[in-house]
Amino acid sequence: MISNFKHETLWTKDELIKASKGEDPTGKFLKEKKVTGISIDTRSIRKNDLFIAIKGKKYDGHDFVKKAKEKGASGVIVSCKYSALKFKGLFVKNTSDTLINLAKFSRNRFKGQLIGITGSNGKTTTKDMAKIIFSEFDKTFVTPGNNNNIIGLSLSLMKLPYDFRYCILELGMNKKNELKKLSLIAKPDVIIITNVSNNHLENFESEGDIALAKSEIFYGLKENGKIILNYDNKWFKFLKKTALNYSNDIIPFGFKKSIFSVLQKKGSFLITTKNFKTNINHLPQYLVLNLISILTVIKCLNLDLNKIKEKIKYLTPSDGRGNQFKLKINSHKTITIINDAYNSSPNSLEASLTNLSINNKHKYVLIIGDMLELGSNSHYYHKKIVPFIKRINPKTLFTIGNLSKILSDNLKNSIFCKHFKNVKLLESNFDELINDNDIVFIKGSNSIGLYDFCKNLEKNYKLGE
Repeated sequence: MISNFKHETLWTKDELIKASKGEDPTGKFLKEKKVTGISIDTRSIRKNDLFIAIKGKKYDGHDFVKKAKEKGASGVIVSCKYSALKFKGLFVKNTSDTLINLAKFSRNRFKGQLIGITGSNGKTTTKDMAKIIFSEFDKTFVTPGNNNNIIGLSLSLMKLPYDFRYCILELGMNKKNELKKLSLIAKPDVIIITNVSNNHLENFESEGDIALAKSEIFYGLKENGKIILNYDNKWFKFLKKTALNYSNDIIPFGFKKSIFSVLQKKGSFLITTKNFKTNINHLPQYLVLNLISILTVIKCLNLDLNKIKEKIKYLTPSDGRGNQFKLKINSHKTITIINDAYNSSPNSLEASLTNLSINNKHKYVLIIGDMLELGSNSHYYHKKIVPFIKRINPKTLFTIGNLSKILSDNLKNSIFCKHFKNVKLLESNFDELINDNDIVFIKGSNSIGLYDFCKNLEKNYKLGE
């Protein structure tokens, strides 16, 4: 994403001093240098990046200022006077506060449309699809990766070129008041809430509390802003009622109600509105729903939907969120991997398994890891997955972790099941467990390690045709 503007100057010295209220004790900060990127991590720093020394829980960025300069940083921002003098840096009272102040300054100078996306599931995929689609209209910036917390948002906004037309930001949260802070910095012109479900339930008393926390994104909405809400989600009425305190422009999206007509047949979706029609048969249902939210924004901004008609045909799931690839295990064995392993929750796992059952032309091999952050209801939500797996009737079920053993124990009499305590045990046995032409679906919470497992498969085996 950043490659679109890596050679352009993002910040001038005057802007940085004004935004940070910093001091240039040597008078040589950024002398004859330009800023083309922002970094707080010397492991990924590039030439002409501005390095900001952040004090974290484990590390202090001031210990890495010398390394940043050696790797080509054009300048440094520090809260240590000695470092500012030694490395010709900009001195500020608090670098973490400065990060936020710079983000606010960057947001205020940006005159394009800023779209803020949040939700329990689908944020990153929606953002990634929106990047591809909006780029057909004009220069578009999106949150790099899934940097959706306060530091990630601040860095994203600092990297936002002021002359781009569209900015699409992913805003995340796992506790109360977090999204409010992000929204007040981002100040979105348009908001999308993809859905509300039981993610991060261990940090909340109920799913209703999660819905309330998601509604915090409305705090920063700009005047005359638009709010796009998922009509199919059970929290639509609650969110709409809250949203009306911030905007009169509340637009629903979904299969049940939308500004589009959506005709759904098995594995196919005909989406139509005035002077526009497209048939989607290459994306799972939950991604089509996310796509409709983006199309809704485009229509609300009075952009030409037909301009992106061809681009839609080539949209694919993001890495770790349902993307597929083939692997040649050996000369006699080629398999297909469906990598949905970036994260997992009851809602997202149910949606993925439902999609497999709709398109159940094959006998799948399922690899399912624990769903985490569900608090005291963990056992209940894992057992609730059992009927979804039964509906698919997979060839094999492999479960990973502690909680997912509930699935194996409940299904071992009707399906061939094998449980592994950790991913390493699965990895060491994987070659023997799968057969030629197997289609292997993989999903689990990120810290279980199945996403890294998928990436290792890509590294260790030749990609097939």
